[in-house]
Amino acid sequence: MKTITKFLINLISVGSIVLIATLNISQFAVVGQPKINTPDRPPNPIPGGPRFIPPTEGIVEDGGPPTQPGRPVRGGCASISQLGLTALVPTNKIGRTVFDYPTFFFYLPPTEAESAEFILKDQSGKQIYKQDLTISNLSGVIGVSIPPNKNVPPLEVGKNYTWNFTMICDSLDRSADQSESGTVRRVELSADIRSQLDQADPRQKTVIYAENGIWQDALSTLAAARRDQPNDTTFKADWESLLDSVKLGEISQEPIVQIEAQP
Repeated sequence: MKTITKFLINLISVGSIVLIATLNISQFAVVGQPKINTPDRPPNPIPGGPRFIPPTEGIVEDGGPPTQPGRPVRGGCASISQLGLTALVPTNKIGRTVFDYPTFFFYLPPTEAESAEFILKDQSGKQIYKQDLTISNLSGVIGVSIPPNKNVPPLEVGKNYTWNFTMICDSLDRSADQSESGTVRRVELSADIRSQLDQADPRQKTVIYAENGIWQDALSTLAAARRDQPNDTTFKADWESLLDSVKLGEISQEPIVQIEAQP
């Protein structure tokens, strides 16, 4: 009788162990299952807001290295604030775009300067676009768009272009100018990313562009959303997150203002 009882106890113990092991395997399968984005909907924005992920490939292609970007030059009309003229670009001053006519963004400090100019050159150094701007009594983040017209050639895929933005402190003595410069490169998206963008709202588009290293378009998409809905706290938080990811967090608190192009 004792032998039978001992056998039954051992049998029950083995069965319990098998049951526990089975439950643990089931639980692990659920916890470890990867999240899959269904084909008919793009991925949701990341919880902390969009963060720019720099592209892994280099930009030195088709024509050699781009012009080395400069830093703002303090002149006679320099701002009394700690923030000077600043281009809203990654720290290496290189941005990518998928558009043939992109938009560039800059922070204008309080200044006595009344005008500014934006110049875009191709890889050979030829000027292909120039825009004169009125900045009297203006301070904040501005956007400079290249107009799509027959007089301005569209940016070509795989080509590097250099830009320069200058605050003109004294039109008679340009030595006091403050300027920023950098490089933009037009790239082509994969069919998969284009499909995601086609189905995405502005917030999702910002995330998709940022996660794929497309700085110019992540910023311009989010800036447009903020202009359309200035009181939206989500877009405000996204703006702060995106600029903070390229060490421009201080500028995220500055207003986005309209600028007037000179005729």
